[in-house]
Amino acid sequence: MPSTLHQAYDIRVLAIRPWGLDVVLPDGTAGLIDNAKDPNWPDGDQEAAVGTVVRAVVLDDERDPVRMSALDSDRVIARALREAAGG
Repeated sequence: MPSTLHQAYDIRVLAIRPWGLDVVLPDGTAGLIDNAKDPNWPDGDQEAAVGTVVRAVVLDDERDPVRMSALDSDRVIARALREAAGG
């Protein structure tokens, strides 16, 4: 699988865990958004998130599941890193 590091995707939330959100990328790759990388935690309705589509970036594509972030600040950093790398 090609590197997905710093790429942004529309991902689907599959489940809520005490430590974060189980998500799936469009190609079926499993991902995790840690609570600290979820802009709606701890104040949002996490149960309502199941089934929703969220924009997130890959922070670590060498772990299983891949680690992701839905924070605006991480998406801005990832965009800058992609642009600096020429893609």
